Amino acid sequence: MAQFDVYPHPVEELRDDQPYVMELQSSLVRSPMARITIPLARLGSDTPPMSRLNPRVDVAGETLVLDTLFISSFDPADLRRPVGNLRAEADAIWSALDYALHGY
Repeated sequence: MAQFDVYPHPVEELRDDQPYVMELQSSLVRSPMARITIPLARLGSDTPPMSRLNPRVDVAGETLVLDTLFISSFDPADLRRPVGNLRAEADAIWSALDYALHGY
């Protein structure tokens, strides 16, 4: 597992709206009991997401948004077979987290 790896959402019932989760946690923590993740959501047709809090990312040919306020954790065994990695989007990801936690 690597930071910013993208996995199919472990909760099958949520995959229609949030098909993937991105691992946020650094691999510096050895053998954690849970991995911190952020879901990647499909763009809704109603209100567009706030770009600073919910940056757009491309995964498997689909444009999704980082659903930052739904940060969660999963057992490492639930995160299998990554489909991509968003390391190239690290600045936008950290900015969204900073905005969510500090508001500036």
